[in-house]
Amino acid sequence: MRFTLRYGIDAPFWVAIFIGIGAGFSIVSLFALPHSLFGLVFGLYLFAIGLWMLLYSAVIKISHRYVILGLANVQAGDVLLDVGAGRGLLAIAAARQGCKVTAIDRWSQWDLGGNGRRALERNAETEGVPGIEILDGDVRKLPFETETFSVVVSNFVLHNIKGDDNRALAIREMWRVLRLNGRLVISDILPTQTYIETLALLTDRIQTKRYLYTFPFSRVIVAYKNDGSQQS
Repeated sequence: MRFTLRYGIDAPFWVAIFIGIGAGFSIVSLFALPHSLFGLVFGLYLFAIGLWMLLYSAVIKISHRYVILGLANVQAGDVLLDVGAGRGLLAIAAARQGCKVTAIDRWSQWDLGGNGRRALERNAETEGVPGIEILDGDVRKLPFETETFSVVVSNFVLHNIKGDDNRALAIREMWRVLRLNGRLVISDILPTQTYIETLALLTDRIQTKRYLYTFPFSRVIVAYKNDGSQQS
């Protein structure tokens, strides 16, 4: 399996907290008096979560991105939008598969370590992938014409938007810029059922898959914009 931190550590502050507090609890519970079995187990649990999150960032997501793009059925020549592109995890992989890629993000350091458009540019240069269009922008108000892209993808992004109404607005915007017969793929955690409910008002072609090897556990939602789908 490929190991790299080129695409950043997801939720880096939480990773540091889990590993730091977990190690602290374990050490104190093991060596301090009185010894605490509960404290040791609790500390090791937190430490394991932190390591799992780190493993996801360095190994798991590098492979999982191809699962997401596979569900999007990306083909050479597709015009693809990566929403919340971060350091280019999906955008670069899609470009390497022959897609014309646009990447957009607000570049939050809280959500992804070392996040920024320059990090994406460096990764694209390192992997020899030219031609990705990189934009600053808000998914709730995408700066694109209606039906611009044949594929729209997003990974671990929408849960960072506060409020179901704002997340629904983001989904409708992604749907707006999607072409007829296009594919919208959202990979995320926690409020994914509300995404499905929003998309159900737009299309009757929705598929979902759950993945238990990511951390947190994730669900991928694939929605197809056919001729009978609503436009907004």
